Amino acid sequence: MKELYAEIERVLPDGGAWCSVERAATLASIVVALRPRIICEIGVWLGGSLIPMLLAAKHIGAGRAIAIDPWSPEASAADQDDVNAQWWKNADHDAAYRKFMARLKLHDLEHLCSICRMPSDQYEPTHDIDLLSLDGNHGPQAVRDIERFASRVTLGGILALDDIGWSGDHVYRAQRRAVELGFRDLYQLGSGVVMQRRRIGT
Repeated sequence: MKELYAEIERVLPDGGAWCSVERAATLASIVVALRPRIICEIGVWLGGSLIPMLLAAKHIGAGRAIAIDPWSPEASAADQDDVNAQWWKNADHDAAYRKFMARLKLHDLEHLCSICRMPSDQYEPTHDIDLLSLDGNHGPQAVRDIERFASRVTLGGILALDDIGWSGDHVYRAQRRAVELGFRDLYQLGSGVVMQRRRIGT
């Protein structure tokens, strides 16, 4: 574990300032402890949080990930306030995608990750998910992602939500919907929360 954490801390800056050391180490620890068969992340960008999870999967020799992100200015800016929408419209999404793909290759993680470059609404989840990291569009999309993806999380599985207090309260509503689906808060993680599915709700 010491070697894994050291590697995560070393490579984390390549993913930008999107994921703290605490978040990266926590998500990696969940992978080591849970040994998820399927990790699903919505909202990948440079792989700030997904690369640490994949490094943990590689470390234990188990699990694979589904990476869902359109890497699209239009999708990122949809339903955001003016300031955030403008930022996302100006961001170079193709460059972010290329950087993520290069990071996968650099760390020999390509064989552990299926890339789905599309809006999450266009992806049909057909697998049970053991670990779901949700950090995509923070508008109404966040609630839709909970409806479609969190319902596929296994009993005992983990949901990591980021930016609960994002403007518009959509991510907060997504968290509340997760509770209705049978998730319970385990602990706060930065601006987000880690939840566990304790029952099958509706």
